[in-house]
Amino acid sequence: MNGLPRFPAGKRNPMVAGVNRSLFRDELITSLLDTDAYKIHMMQVVFERYPTAWVKYRFHCRSQENLAAYADDVRQAILKLQRLRFSDDQLRYLRTRGEIKPAFVDYLKRFRFDPARHVTVAIDAGQLAIEVEGPWLDTILYEIPVLAIVSEIRNRRRFGEVPEEAIGRTLRHKVERLKTEVQRRGLTEFRFADFGTRRRFSYAIQREVVEYMVNEIPEHFAGTSNYHLAREFQLPAIGTMAHEFIMAHQALVPAQESQRRALDVWSDVYRGQFAVALTDTISSDAFLKDFDARRSQQYQGVRHDSGDPIRWGEKFISHFERLGIDPMERTLTFSDSLTFDRALDIAQHFQGRTQTFFGIGTYLTNDLGDYATEQGVPYTPLSIVMKMVECNGQPVAKISDDPGKSMSIDETYVATLRQHFASA
Repeated sequence: MNGLPRFPAGKRNPMVAGVNRSLFRDELITSLLDTDAYKIHMMQVVFERYPTAWVKYRFHCRSQENLAAYADDVRQAILKLQRLRFSDDQLRYLRTRGEIKPAFVDYLKRFRFDPARHVTVAIDAGQLAIEVEGPWLDTILYEIPVLAIVSEIRNRRRFGEVPEEAIGRTLRHKVERLKTEVQRRGLTEFRFADFGTRRRFSYAIQREVVEYMVNEIPEHFAGTSNYHLAREFQLPAIGTMAHEFIMAHQALVPAQESQRRALDVWSDVYRGQFAVALTDTISSDAFLKDFDARRSQQYQGVRHDSGDPIRWGEKFISHFERLGIDPMERTLTFSDSLTFDRALDIAQHFQGRTQTFFGIGTYLTNDLGDYATEQGVPYTPLSIVMKMVECNGQPVAKISDDPGKSMSIDETYVATLRQHFASA
């Protein structure tokens, strides 16, 4: 594909009431597969091992922006999720994936969202507040569409007049720079995936980004975390576990055993598939204590999501070397607020010492470059999350390697959790 990315045919710049309708859909979420792959993959483990677990999730906006004005629109869009079903074609697609088991696909055929029962959208202390509560199996899929809904509604309301040329030009320049830099740095292997569903500018933008990457740099573009787009473009659907999977185990087993048990359950269900472990739920140092020789042999890689990526990578290379594992036989996956330049720096640092892989989100699917509105308001993407805060009535926490990414509703519990792992 030459020139700028193209947006849906027949929808070129139709400005309606200040909104560029080529960039936004009337129905924000139209497919249950329009979600991150790791949600489906974790859901299968919950289906097999924890079908009665009860959880609560809470929305949090890290950006200094008040989203309360969008509460009604967000509520209505979430309620519309109850209409979605896995189609027969989607279920057949999932059946072709060897790691998705027939019994779980049969369950998905019956799966329905019930947002009126499980989701609360309100304004609390002047801020948008969203909570999801119910059986883990019934609620695990809400996170990604809820975040995508909030992001797209905000963008349509505040930045709806953005011309698609601004978005296409930014994307094209990034890709051209990437090609130049890979060659200049002498990188023999640089692979990344789209991880941008949850904080995308809009669905239309994410789809066009994926299509552009497929056509322009297939040698570097390894796939997407979005199952719907992976199916459409015949790409790998990339994703293993998220923090919630390890966090839930803080309530399902004694907290000090949570990381070990989560890793073992995952390995037992998937038998070598999706064998990439997330390392910073408590901290990477606490994780390394639990990631013993047996588990390090079972997992083909680890994922970085907070803290300094170079220091983190050096820790894990040293860890593998101490265990007699060749680091070149393991993959370090990086997914924390990456740009192409940052990912290239990391790849260059570790080249020849270990395998690297990169999951890139907001930078791909929600970056308008230096765009500003006619009123001079510069565009910045939202930083939003939705994290599990309780399991079976007990607080759970993410501590992280970066204090700014920690999340819990109970600081006393966090202190106790730190104590458990400090003494482990």
